[in-house]
Amino acid sequence: MTSFDHFTGKFAFSPRGINAFSPADEENDEQKNTIANGRSAQSKINDKLENGRREPYGTSLENSGEMSAESAGKQQKLNGAREALGAKGEGRKTGPKPSHAERDTSQKQRKTANSARENNENRNNALFMGKWVDVLLLAARQLNIPVSNELVRNAAKWSSGAQKHETIVDIALSCGLAATFVEVAPTAISSVMMPAILQIDGELGLITAKEGASGIVDFVVDNNVFRKRIAFDTLTRGKQKIELLVLERHLSVHDDRLDEYLQKKPKSWFKGLFVANWPIFLQLGLGSLIGNLLAIGTSLFAMQVWDRVVPGRSTNTLWVLASGVALALLLEFILKTTRVAVTDHFGKQADLKLSAMFYARVLNIRNDARPRSPGTLISQLRDLDQMRELLTSTTLGVLIDLPFVVSFLFIIWLIGGYVVLVPIAAIPFIVLPGIFAQIPLAKLSNQGLEESAMRNAILMESIYRAEDIKLLQAEPRFRRLWGEVNKVSGNISLKQREIASMLMNFSQTMQQIAYVGVVIAGVYGILDAKLSFGAVLACSILTSRTIAPLSQIPAILSKLQNARVGKKGLDGLLTLPVDHDSDKDYYHKPVLRGKYDLQDLVYLYGPQEKPALIVPRLHIKPGEKIAILGRVGAGKSTLLRLFAGLSAPVQGRVLLDDTPIGMIDIADIRRDVGAMFQESSLFYGTLRDNLLAANPLATDEDILKAMHLSCADQLLLNQPHGLDLKLRESGVGLSGGQKQTLMLARLFLRSPHIMLLDEPTASLDEATEVAVLERMKSWIGNKTFIVATHRYPVLKLVDRIIVVDNGRIVRDGSKDEMLGLDSAAFATASAPNDNQARG
Repeated sequence: MTSFDHFTGKFAFSPRGINAFSPADEENDEQKNTIANGRSAQSKINDKLENGRREPYGTSLENSGEMSAESAGKQQKLNGAREALGAKGEGRKTGPKPSHAERDTSQKQRKTANSARENNENRNNALFMGKWVDVLLLAARQLNIPVSNELVRNAAKWSSGAQKHETIVDIALSCGLAATFVEVAPTAISSVMMPAILQIDGELGLITAKEGASGIVDFVVDNNVFRKRIAFDTLTRGKQKIELLVLERHLSVHDDRLDEYLQKKPKSWFKGLFVANWPIFLQLGLGSLIGNLLAIGTSLFAMQVWDRVVPGRSTNTLWVLASGVALALLLEFILKTTRVAVTDHFGKQADLKLSAMFYARVLNIRNDARPRSPGTLISQLRDLDQMRELLTSTTLGVLIDLPFVVSFLFIIWLIGGYVVLVPIAAIPFIVLPGIFAQIPLAKLSNQGLEESAMRNAILMESIYRAEDIKLLQAEPRFRRLWGEVNKVSGNISLKQREIASMLMNFSQTMQQIAYVGVVIAGVYGILDAKLSFGAVLACSILTSRTIAPLSQIPAILSKLQNARVGKKGLDGLLTLPVDHDSDKDYYHKPVLRGKYDLQDLVYLYGPQEKPALIVPRLHIKPGEKIAILGRVGAGKSTLLRLFAGLSAPVQGRVLLDDTPIGMIDIADIRRDVGAMFQESSLFYGTLRDNLLAANPLATDEDILKAMHLSCADQLLLNQPHGLDLKLRESGVGLSGGQKQTLMLARLFLRSPHIMLLDEPTASLDEATEVAVLERMKSWIGNKTFIVATHRYPVLKLVDRIIVVDNGRIVRDGSKDEMLGLDSAAFATASAPNDNQARG
């Protein structure tokens, strides 16, 4: 073995790192996952339970993070290193002052240590959550709840350890389970609580049944389930209560046998916010009722002062009334402040829920179903701002106060009699113009939505293609486009503001007219001796209070109109096909080997476009090494996307391991199918963050080995930050070759069984390309490997060549046969690539 082979070895990646590779290992992966060492696993549980009789049980979640001996050893070493650093720090106090270079080096070392420690904590947290996932999935299976195991496991890897109870409840919800943490005495445990999860010295058990004072508990150890009978009173060990996670179905199972009118109707996501929080609105309604009743106090105070206090010259009565109205005003202020706080809190929670829901939906949209312009997608997401405006305390407060207009009119009638006709007559003049104005406002809102999408599209293209625009001297063209769109958008906004301001001014004018009308009507009542001066004053105050929320109706209707248009755009997002539809049942594949069968396949980019790919038949065996050759735009990348499950054919089928790829759980496909396309990119964050995106459980050692395999470790030699090097969006500042090696390292960390590569070495220099291919060849092993390339050196990795031309497979055979029979085959197919998306 050469020194190079000795240094690189042959690595196979696992979720926890890189293990020594043997070709037989991969063939036996599935067997290893299913064959259990029952005696060893059973002994682990027995040891835990025996030790529990001598040691207190950790029944709380905070005490459940039991460290292994290896973890404890690492922690002890870490503590020793900290003490050594502390001793050095003490020594510096009496020694010479460190130089700037020493301080900078020390800061970088501390930063690196903190990053590594944070990464280690995140990994330990993910492993801890993995135990909960195993038991929750077991509970879901026992309750016959269909769930995607891989989706749940992947979400748990990225879970935050800050709020463990909330995280566990969220994971349970993704399993179709409603979970609640409770603390109960052993004697209070009943069958109604089953199934429930309890913790026994770091191990988790699922209580499935109760028999007397004992429970039947299932344990998951090394992917195997073992059942034991445990007495509940042995779990407390000095504590009065134990903590359980009580589980139940979150939703009932859909049954197609039910008639259509009996089936559950799909819920409106917007109405669901209010229905789910009806207790909050009930409380707000009661608070508003009390607040509006208290608001009547000022008008009654004015009436009593002018009708009784002034004529009787009773200052004592004045101060008694003043103290009463002051108390009423104080209570009204407290109620208003509380209402604002409650409505704002509801708005914040609703905003967070909607933002999370739609962001997750955007990530789940199938690639070939996404809008052609990212600006359109961003514009649709920005419609959440319109919904947010509707959920503010100002809007909700006005809507809650509107029903109390009737109560104020009733009070005016009790005090002033026929005077109430004046505000009643003013109401239609305030409300109807706002309603009629919604017709032009709706048209303008729809036009504004279209222009907003165009503005976002132009802006994004200008930002991400700024270099090309400058090199082509195309700035005038884009300035012209931007100016045209802004002009139209500005005209629409101007018309909307004109209508809104006119409505607002008209409503304010009508409010003043109503006030004047009440005074005029009251004067006639005074002259006829039917009303007192105090009654007229009280009616005028109440009229202003009655008209005030009505004057806000035009603005509220405008917000409702914008929200309606925004909801239309958001509803459009929900209609797009997604990678994983929760209403469908998918096949779960523990392992995918890479056996592909394409049958009568036709793929189109759009309904009005000609077929981009036509494949009558294509068969690929597991473990084959294949190169796809073809001219630019021949359909190579499209074929790879079909293999990866990123696109779906309009006709025909793509079978993966004898199963239609659209029926396989997408999480299983993502787990075992690794792909890197020409459009693949890096993210903003550190170098470590970018690589951990592929495998959050990877250690720094795993990362460095993956970087060595892809020759990305050269990047570490040229800068002092190591894995903490900050990368900009899309890796701006790095060369094309550096980006490509980092993306290859990211792919290696996933250790997929199926590798799909699109021009993996196009940006590498010749020496780096040779090194990468040499190391990659030793790493691929028995994996299914399919690469689209124009580079001749890449062919050393393959045994079979497929030539694609004009969307059809024109040649297919072994590498030796293809290159031997027609030496021009590769030259014809390997024309320089222009990085076109459909290549």
